[in-house]
Amino acid sequence: MPTQRLDKELYRKAYESYRQSNEAELIEHARNAGKHSPEEAWQQFIDLVEFCWKIAPPPSEQQREQKLVGLDRYYERVQKMEARRRMRGKTS
Repeated sequence: MPTQRLDKELYRKAYESYRQSNEAELIEHARNAGKHSPEEAWQQFIDLVEFCWKIAPPPSEQQREQKLVGLDRYYERVQKMEARRRMRGKTS
């Protein structure tokens, strides 16, 4: 199977575009610094999170199962850690 070569010029252009976008965003943040109180900024953040929750697609059944498996594994490890902590506390 032949390997594809990276188009270096295209990569440079994409990187420069990304850099300029980041720079513009930083300038915009600097311009808006101090315009909002901490409470207003927090409310904007909450509004953004709620908006993202509304437009995000619901998780698939597989994603839900993976999350439950991960949570089970997490709680199992926490229980083991607590049991070890209790045992060390009793022996010392």
